[in-house]
Amino acid sequence: MTLLKSLMIIGVIALIGCAATPQDIANSLVDKVDSNTEEGSNKISKIPYDLVTPSDAFVLDKDLNEISSLAYDESNNNFYTNDDESGKYFILDGDNLKIKQEIKFAKKGDYESIEKVGDNIIVCNSSGTLHFYNMLTQKTTTHKTKLSSKNNVEGMCYDKSHNALLLACKGQPLIDKKTKKDKRYVYSFDLETKKLDSDPFLDIEIKTLEKFIEEHEEAAIKSERKKLMNRVEEFAPSGIVIDPVSRDYYIISARGSALVIFDKDKNLKDIKFLDSNIIPQPEGICFGSNNDLYISTEGQGYSGKVFKFSSK
Repeated sequence: MTLLKSLMIIGVIALIGCAATPQDIANSLVDKVDSNTEEGSNKISKIPYDLVTPSDAFVLDKDLNEISSLAYDESNNNFYTNDDESGKYFILDGDNLKIKQEIKFAKKGDYESIEKVGDNIIVCNSSGTLHFYNMLTQKTTTHKTKLSSKNNVEGMCYDKSHNALLLACKGQPLIDKKTKKDKRYVYSFDLETKKLDSDPFLDIEIKTLEKFIEEHEEAAIKSERKKLMNRVEEFAPSGIVIDPVSRDYYIISARGSALVIFDKDKNLKDIKFLDSNIIPQPEGICFGSNNDLYISTEGQGYSGKVFKFSSK
């Protein structure tokens, strides 16, 4: 049975009110993954993850149908996430990703990314405003950056080596706006000075991604190579995280369901294509315990989900 049919079955189960638990459905989803699907990661992997077949899957509570981010705190084995609009963030159990607590940190808005640094839960909206919710005082302070809704911040992660937040934008750059169709930018926000560096921390050139496909997909038939080209042309960051072991930068795109990896020196290392039948709108990405990789996706009519990919 194909995964697409499995997803259709899940939808039917939800509609008829079957007694199956969300985790039963998740387990079934993993079991039904077809490792021979035409979509999925490249044949030769430069990263220690099989992105075709997840090792586990979690169907989330209905409050997270529009999950838009994901972060992990190893010290208490909790995940943190938020939806797009409510102004709430959620604490999820690290083992089963069930909601342990939900906290109101701000009024409704377009919130796209989350991170935990020290005692602060930091949530960024699409216009680049950072909301620091102190878990001890239960108060929120905001810091506006030079970014705006035109830059469209979608992803954020903590860069421990620089004590900074990395903000990944899918919109136009702060400078050199003529290149907006050819490049995507990641900016750095210094947590000590609370200032954003106007110069990009990392730039993703679409031409570089296309060249990578040309060089690594020579064996693919022309039509399939063209599909991959189209997917990298759509690349627009929706999430970012740093591998705590290799220090590689993992940047995910909901458009084209693609994952781009840069090494610690910011050189393009690999491009992976996710199966859009499994992960239709990937917007959250983080590393959990044992350096396992977690990717969240909006439900698109069904429940939001998180997929786990175990490190080899």
